[in-house]
Amino acid sequence: MTNYTNVLLDELKTQLELTSDYQLAKFLNVGASRISNYRNGRSVLDWEMAFKIADLLKLDDQDVVYGLLEDKYKNPRLVNALQAGAPA
Repeated sequence: MTNYTNVLLDELKTQLELTSDYQLAKFLNVGASRISNYRNGRSVLDWEMAFKIADLLKLDDQDVVYGLLEDKYKNPRLVNALQAGAPA
């Protein structure tokens, strides 16, 4: 399953030179099943974890928020409204 969550997890694994999701889970201090659930879409990154990964990868917070919108929210109308930005 290719989604923004998996992109983030894969980038972090590469940056840290980890060879398994188990090692990634240990690094992030979560259970291996949580990484599996993220990867398979059974759960989504909470914002705290997303921003932790963003900090480690030196990513812009706004890019991460918009990247995760489609992973976190399945309603296309909501996603479109959020991506359009806040009213002035």
